Amino acid sequence: MNKRYGNPPKKYYNKQVNRLIFVLVTLLIVLLIKMMNTKITNDIINIIERNVYYEFSLKEDGRKVKEYLGKVVDISMEAIDELTGQLNKRNK
Repeated sequence: MNKRYGNPPKKYYNKQVNRLIFVLVTLLIVLLIKMMNTKITNDIINIIERNVYYEFSLKEDGRKVKEYLGKVVDISMEAIDELTGQLNKRNK
């Protein structure tokens, strides 16, 4: 039956329950790591917090993406030049 006109199928509820279980297990793992209170676990918690509370800056992040893509394009162009050079040597 269509979700729009009736009750969602069992598959939908199973999917939601699986997602809920995954989130609860993840939170439990983070809580256990936090309770251990060692240097390594504190570093892990700091990494998680940095990623959760990351402040997005379009200008700064755009610049980083542009630099990364520039490097990828340069590497790709070098690889293409190398491959065409090898093909030209084989054809001669």
